[in-house]
Amino acid sequence: MKEVTAKLFREEYQVNSEQKADHVLHKIIERHEPLAVLPHDRAEEFSSALLVVNRPKHWLIIDELTPDGGNRRLENGAPFFTIGRYEGVFVGFQSKLIERIDYEGYGALRIAYPEQLYYLQRRNFFRVTVAPGDLSTVDLQRRGAKPLYGQCHDLSVNGMRLLVPSALDYALTTGEYIPMVRFSLEDVELAVEAEVRFVGALRDTKTRQPMRPLGIQFLNMAPAFEQRLQQYVQRRDRELLRDARR
Repeated sequence: MKEVTAKLFREEYQVNSEQKADHVLHKIIERHEPLAVLPHDRAEEFSSALLVVNRPKHWLIIDELTPDGGNRRLENGAPFFTIGRYEGVFVGFQSKLIERIDYEGYGALRIAYPEQLYYLQRRNFFRVTVAPGDLSTVDLQRRGAKPLYGQCHDLSVNGMRLLVPSALDYALTTGEYIPMVRFSLEDVELAVEAEVRFVGALRDTKTRQPMRPLGIQFLNMAPAFEQRLQQYVQRRDRELLRDARR
């Protein structure tokens, strides 16, 4: 959840309607969505659940944290991050502990009603097929292995799916760290670190150079890199929607 908190708590994802924020919090209760609670330093993550929302009195009640050590981490009064899901989209807020209480016979925490709710909009997770000529050959610079060169199939702000030839020295593995992924998007050179999230089976093994699908997740994205991808993905998504309606 560390990467989610780094993206989620930005002004652009603020929910500006108090009624909407209250509605989302109540839906999290109705659907029994779990909560992830991260102390301010984000060094650890604890589990909880939202039990009560009381906007007029400016507090919420959440279940005691698991593991139990998380409850003590909140007693210093420092703000903490809370993340859940609403309709499959990450939502979050910051709060502070008011007091530890018993709720319906079980330990619970009364926390401050959030001043601001954040909603990570779906568009950041859209994958769009890349238009011909928009994205160059993708150069994957591997650690301790020869580079691979592939063709992008689809792209999101968070990652890419592409076709690459089979590695002749060291096989690609899920979880492999790639120090540098380089490509040109609409004639703008971009580079980023990545992690392999999916390695597919070889396709058409009778060809001279069979290819396999590969899914990668971008890591440690610079703001300019992320903004460039977001602009492209949003525009390309609108283009595909217009084409589908014709």
